[in-house]
Amino acid sequence: MSNFTKQEITELLIAWAALSIAFGFAFSGGIFAFKGINQIILFISSLPTYFVIVGAAFLLHELSHKFTAIRYGYPAYFHLWQTGLLLALGMSFAFGIVFAAPGAVYIYGLTDEKKDAKISLSGPLANMIVAIASLVLYRLMFIPLMAQVSYVSAFIGVFNLLPFGPLDGSKIFKNEKMWWIALMVIGVVIILTI
Repeated sequence: MSNFTKQEITELLIAWAALSIAFGFAFSGGIFAFKGINQIILFISSLPTYFVIVGAAFLLHELSHKFTAIRYGYPAYFHLWQTGLLLALGMSFAFGIVFAAPGAVYIYGLTDEKKDAKISLSGPLANMIVAIASLVLYRLMFIPLMAQVSYVSAFIGVFNLLPFGPLDGSKIFKNEKMWWIALMVIGVVIILTI
């Protein structure tokens, strides 16, 4: 039995593609940084790299939520958020800034705040593990791709740790403050040092 519906896989792939393009625009500085056809060609030729980078960060984040919820016995499905997807693409295209919320894992039947916090914690925790491991690989082997994986993973983790609205951070901050502080500090330090 599969834990994924066809619709969920489609929506997850669309979100992954959109977020990959958004980070590509952001790393390029947005539309106003493009100074000619050579930069456009470079951006397009770099898209496969952005898919790898974002896949390591975004997919792991969302799948961590899904499988943690399933482990606790709750059905969980990723759903695309069209407004968030458009914000991710629009803001990165116009300003070189990523709004990293093209969708989320929805958990059904969950009423236990502590379990909700632990499920919420799993995404940013996975991001920080990837960010630290990638940073170590970058420092030891000097592979530039690993620096980008570390940065994007830390960025997605920190973005989701913001303690507002439906983001993971609001549930983690309320129920797991020490985890919230530790992950936020790790993420911010990685972002500022790469």
